[in-house]
Amino acid sequence: GSSDSGKKTVGFVAVGPEGGFRTANEKDIQKAFEDAGFDLTYSPTQNNDQQKQIQAFNKFVNDEVDAIILSSTEDSGWDDSLKKAAEAEIPVFTVDRNVDVKDAEAKKAIVAHIGPSNVWCGEQAAEFVNKNFPDGANGFILEGGLSVVKDRGTGWGNKVASNVKVLESQSANWSTDEAKTVTAGLLDKYKSDNPQFIFAQNDEMGLGAAQAVDAAGLKGKVKIITIDGTKNALQALVDGDLSYVIEYNPIFGKETAQAVKDYLDGKTVEKDIEIESKTFEAASAKEALDNNTRAY
Repeated sequence: GSSDSGKKTVGFVAVGPEGGFRTANEKDIQKAFEDAGFDLTYSPTQNNDQQKQIQAFNKFVNDEVDAIILSSTEDSGWDDSLKKAAEAEIPVFTVDRNVDVKDAEAKKAIVAHIGPSNVWCGEQAAEFVNKNFPDGANGFILEGGLSVVKDRGTGWGNKVASNVKVLESQSANWSTDEAKTVTAGLLDKYKSDNPQFIFAQNDEMGLGAAQAVDAAGLKGKVKIITIDGTKNALQALVDGDLSYVIEYNPIFGKETAQAVKDYLDGKTVEKDIEIESKTFEAASAKEALDNNTRAY
């Protein structure tokens, strides 16, 4: 499985272009593996096409790479491919998104999951709403799709107060334009319910929601919470368009490369390597932007 250069080979089944988080995450992983002396092959898909990801994964198994990193577009549908990896004794490391595997043989292929906690992100959003609306509030959730929504929703459900009511949850497919349209419709539909918060499950959707809130003359009256922590979102927080930004830290290439290296060196690797993230309000967002330390 080693390349002509004598380096260990790693296949990276990636998501590809999808916004600020994804670009920062995948570039960081590529750089970390290069720095660690691996020969990494980057295979992004397009438009969240899982079939292309499965083809890339199976090709890596056939090529007998030393390890595979999987950043999946869908959490299910991986059992057959993972079984092939297990049979070929190729270790698999899932990053960012977990996969839901039923088959016992397939499970054996996965060594570790590396990434921030989506459940934690959802919990932070709920706690912000609880704190800001102790007497209760009505609002909306904008979802994106995939397993992260499930986990972010679980976190929200873990912590949200009983007097906080979600009038409707709707998908806006992680998109700014779609979120603007969806939010405009929801604000109109529930005008009489006095919506006071919107929990957007990523920055792009939150920025779209902010445009709709502004257009409806409700800026400052509806608090918008987002997840990711891109520079655009932090700037919107400073400008008062967003109220709270929960970082979903994309910078964990070093941790991923280290986990792969340790495993291939025969060391024990933790099953779940959680990457620390933080939260931002306007003051801390301004500080982060002024420091110019953000990678995305």
